[in-house]
Amino acid sequence: MGEKKNEMTRRKFVELGVKCIASAPLVSGLPNIMFGSTSVNYLEASNFHGVCPRDCPDSCSWEVKVQNGKIVSFGGDKENPFTAGKLCVKMETFPEDITYHPDRLLTPMKRVGEKGEGKFEPISWKQAISEVGVQLKETIAKHGSESVLSHGYMGTQSIVQKTVMSSRFFARMEASNIAHTICGGAVIPANFEVNGTVLGVLPEDMVYSRYIILWGTNTKNSNVHQWPFVLKAREAGAKIIVIDPFVSATAKEADWHIQPLPGTDVALALGMMHVIIHEGLVDQDYIDNYTSGYKELEEHVKLYDPKSVSGITSLLEEDIIQLAHEYAKGDPSLIRILVGIEHNYNGGDATRAVAILPSLTGAWRKQGGGLMHLTFEISGQALNWERLNYHRQMPTQPKRKLNMVQIGQLLNNPDLNPKIKSVFIYNSNPMVTTPNANLTKKGLEREDLLTVVLEHFMTETAKYADYLFPATTQLEHWDIGDSWGQVYVNINQPAIAPRGDAKPNSEFFRLMAQEMGYTEACFKETDKDIVKSAFDTDHPYLEGVDFEYMQKNGWVRYKIPEPFLPHAKGNFGTASGKCEFISPSSGLPAYKKVVYTEGDKNDYPLQLLTIKNTKGFHNSSLANVKHLQEKEGRLWLDIHPVDAKIRDIQNGDELMAFNQRGKVILEAKVTLSVRPGVVCMPHGFWPSLVKGGQASNNLTDDLLTDIKKWGGGAALQDCRVQVAKV
Repeated sequence: MGEKKNEMTRRKFVELGVKCIASAPLVSGLPNIMFGSTSVNYLEASNFHGVCPRDCPDSCSWEVKVQNGKIVSFGGDKENPFTAGKLCVKMETFPEDITYHPDRLLTPMKRVGEKGEGKFEPISWKQAISEVGVQLKETIAKHGSESVLSHGYMGTQSIVQKTVMSSRFFARMEASNIAHTICGGAVIPANFEVNGTVLGVLPEDMVYSRYIILWGTNTKNSNVHQWPFVLKAREAGAKIIVIDPFVSATAKEADWHIQPLPGTDVALALGMMHVIIHEGLVDQDYIDNYTSGYKELEEHVKLYDPKSVSGITSLLEEDIIQLAHEYAKGDPSLIRILVGIEHNYNGGDATRAVAILPSLTGAWRKQGGGLMHLTFEISGQALNWERLNYHRQMPTQPKRKLNMVQIGQLLNNPDLNPKIKSVFIYNSNPMVTTPNANLTKKGLEREDLLTVVLEHFMTETAKYADYLFPATTQLEHWDIGDSWGQVYVNINQPAIAPRGDAKPNSEFFRLMAQEMGYTEACFKETDKDIVKSAFDTDHPYLEGVDFEYMQKNGWVRYKIPEPFLPHAKGNFGTASGKCEFISPSSGLPAYKKVVYTEGDKNDYPLQLLTIKNTKGFHNSSLANVKHLQEKEGRLWLDIHPVDAKIRDIQNGDELMAFNQRGKVILEAKVTLSVRPGVVCMPHGFWPSLVKGGQASNNLTDDLLTDIKKWGGGAALQDCRVQVAKV
């Protein structure tokens, strides 16, 4: 447990467990017994620094004012130039919506009713930990440690609260681990295949871009602090293009919205390459010096002429040609991608094709030119991950990793050896966030499955718990907030003592480790010590920054060299050091038509998009907050007038969207926001709060994307449904 400096390479950082669009795997919190040593006097201190824990690229800095142990002021930190004192609508009332919510869980609970019924009785921490420990030991003795599954995810993306102590606990146990593939499971490994990195143009450098393509991202709603940089670029003369099968809030603000059929992005990107190469718009010098596989790519894209691509995407040939011309001539051009591009079977190859474009045109040469994707590698280099990822140094390690996308299959598979007999769910609500939710429900209903859930509320998943433990919120524990979407790092100070009997995740796993007889020193490390260790680094990005500095200032921007031109002269992270157009494992990117059975095509003729289209909900969070429910209104379905007329549907009608997996009752919105043959439903509503008790992921299939280096991402959008009036 000695202090260690950061000697972690980019590739090692990713290989050691970067998941989703997040930083690296870690979680913890602050145990109640430690509050005497937090250096915070709750009666005298008044101002505290913090950071939003949501799974979001912005990672907003906030300030909290406390008097007599109560929060009296909460808001964005005005000193941070990126988040600029503004919190999004989802977070403006965080204390009321989460920490002080009247329905918050404040005591451990033990199930007394049927699984899913939501009937529990209070139990002490001591008794609950003891009973879970007894059952866990029996499970391991009978079925082996791999019959235990850890299921943590991005309920918080702050480093300490994510998985620090839980990773140590499950590594010590050698339990099965979960592959975090719902988001990023295709787009991250795909970009790595091409560029050897997901780090490209920095967020603030977008102001230097003059042709901006926002591809698969609803920036205005889901990356709100990036949007001002989009507008600044436009003021300086940039043209803004949005590529999205849905007319999003961002698409409505674009200079040009390109609306391909869902899942055809790879064909569009290859069609752009066809035009760029055929018309001599490439940067041949850049290609010759800094790329590999050009001749093969040149031959390959002959298959993707504008006419062929038009037939695949339903875009006009002239629009494909114009887009290619404008992009190639952008001075400089920038493509911004996020996970919207990956959630279909072609998601990996779509990412690879888009990632090739900047090297084909030499866009990387100028500041603001290239590809903007994720920034977590900055923190991967700067922070002391050897210390934070201490579980990787333990002699025992998980031997089996299972795919989160198919959790329903995993829980119901009789041939899985060993079968999952116990699952620990924390920072996650799989009944809302994972596809094929009715299959997940069936698995969680198993009486032979010990289910332990750490939560703030009685969520859809928590109802199936055997034991339910109350977790602290971001206002009640130490943490570190790095980011996958910008280049600042924050400290999170506990502003108030935990309410009721709530304890941080880290304390739960400390107590479980003690109950299981794990005596290693790493289970006694405090959260404050973990936070301190993160800044024990000599990396130049954090020169002059230590724990004391962070305590005082709350946040810091990494000291990145300026101008930041990572690939102006190649320097890619691949084995060759070049942008690799051909992947050793995947070949050249190609469009692959999704094959459905004739029965599926006839019975379920509409393609369903399930997107993050709510203003107040965030993934599976906040859907239980009444004032946000009122703002969102009833669950709805966007349907094109042509499809509505065929079904005699009028705006406001009550509908049923259904397929072989489930049925959802909702309200019709007849709109041009979707193409004919496509319908769209927002993601994030809790099924139990929707008429009929089902929501978007009760319909989606647990299909996997094309690139399966991490096990395969979630092809959520390759889902077919039928719609009828109720």
